[in-house]
Amino acid sequence: MKKFLAMLLCAMLIVPCAFAATLSEPGVLPLTSDDVTLTLGLQQNTLVTDYYDNYLTKYIEEKTGVKIEFVFFPTDGTEAKQKLSLMVAGEQKLPDILTLSLSDAEKATYGSQGFFIPLNEYLEKDAYFWNLALDTYCTEQEKADLLKYAYSPDGNIYGYPSWYCDPGDATALGMWVNKQWCENLNLAVPTTTDELYEVLKAFKENDANGNGDPNDEIPLIGHNGWRGSVWTFLMNSFVYDCFTADFGWQFNVTDGQLWLPITTEEYREGLRYIHKLYSEELISPLSFSQTQNELRAILSAPNDQPSIVGAFCGHPSPLFTATGDVDRVWEYTGVPAMVGPEGVQFSPFSGQLGAYTTYITCDCADPELAYRFLDAMGQQEIAISVRYGEQDVDWCYSNEGEVRHKYLPGYSTIYRQINPVWTDENNRIWHINWVNMLPPKLFAGVEASPYDLGDERLNANREQQMGILWYSTVPLRYFNHPAETAVKLIFTEEENDEIMDIQSSLRTYSQEWEAAFIAGEHDIDADWDAYLAGLNEIGIERYTEVAQTAYSRMN
Repeated sequence: MKKFLAMLLCAMLIVPCAFAATLSEPGVLPLTSDDVTLTLGLQQNTLVTDYYDNYLTKYIEEKTGVKIEFVFFPTDGTEAKQKLSLMVAGEQKLPDILTLSLSDAEKATYGSQGFFIPLNEYLEKDAYFWNLALDTYCTEQEKADLLKYAYSPDGNIYGYPSWYCDPGDATALGMWVNKQWCENLNLAVPTTTDELYEVLKAFKENDANGNGDPNDEIPLIGHNGWRGSVWTFLMNSFVYDCFTADFGWQFNVTDGQLWLPITTEEYREGLRYIHKLYSEELISPLSFSQTQNELRAILSAPNDQPSIVGAFCGHPSPLFTATGDVDRVWEYTGVPAMVGPEGVQFSPFSGQLGAYTTYITCDCADPELAYRFLDAMGQQEIAISVRYGEQDVDWCYSNEGEVRHKYLPGYSTIYRQINPVWTDENNRIWHINWVNMLPPKLFAGVEASPYDLGDERLNANREQQMGILWYSTVPLRYFNHPAETAVKLIFTEEENDEIMDIQSSLRTYSQEWEAAFIAGEHDIDADWDAYLAGLNEIGIERYTEVAQTAYSRMN
């Protein structure tokens, strides 16, 4: 009965409701002078001390004229999905607006069953701030790409297409080399895979840190967390490879045709190179298993201990302490992708996709008000405040001439942080990225945070850590990928049913064999045919055919 009523309500949405709020013209805030409340379902974040006595809640209510009543979902994503499923099965009332990260298939299913309403019509007539943000900061192609990924296979948009995008995160997998060690050994910072081999070998064999112990150096190390894969970084000097969990298991594309890098001779050659480094103990085996925090413990050892890492993969900000008390940040420098033997030099790209994780549900009595409320989150000051807190207290617009670090060349610096609130426990923001419009050029408009640590040395360390090791190295990787990529594929329910087991098996199988090839547990020459036979047996050909159908449909 709930399903039938939900579908009936969605079919009647074009009929104005007698109890609908009187709304202002598009682009005018507040949205209404009526006494109205919207219920907002979201996952609780442990960093939020109070949602009602919260600066952002009060600010949004004041700006929009809409009161907010929260419906909390568990912090854990799986548990949050389970709660939604139980609410639907039990015919419980859903919140007017729900923000929850569902898969494309889950979103399409709830939408087609009538629990989420289509937003296509509202995007056409009521998307004032959404259009303003994109027209100001995006190209027409970027806008088209944002919408391309919003559609479910039935042609409807069920998730509000917002765009919160840190451009640096899309290409955050990089490598940082100990330039002090290079100077100690009269070596140039490497630029090619051959030079990297020679430098790492010298690090291992020549007491590069100069402490008298020739055996305590780790030439190269990574971690198994976000953007920490040494193997992925190095493989992209042989073939563009984003077929990893960290980058969404992407297909490669050539002239519209999909293919996977894991079957190519270029991939095989990359494995040979990485295995060579590993077998000669130039890559730490800890790179397979250790967490980001465990690598930080190594890199952030007390200053009176010698540096033992020659090069590392991973975002430098979380790999050194946030307090700026580690002096060895000055030893490192960021490097571009290494140039491979055939001139290949890619940086893996996770895409600059929108977030389609906020829905207007079938139980919303005034969906036009709900949509206009979502659209208002794209108003620039609101969007920045969702991420950075109160204007002129936690953030402010930049003054010309005061900018220290631009995020990317060609992107204007627009605002800066005064009091960073994102990683702290507080009641300033909600600590979520839903629905606010911070496209790449607007997100990249933030300048490096001021470092008021009460010590010139600590401030200098943080400046090096974030300003030099991070901000200045993003351009080395940004858009250093093929012009045509298949960042994300949206499958129909039938396609998902067919490929689910194939997809899961391929991912597990390829990663297990990659690790075994690198560690020498499988021989890259003698066992290569057996590896390919296994891929074929799992169904790689059919998987590629179904993916091609989805890609062609989306484009």
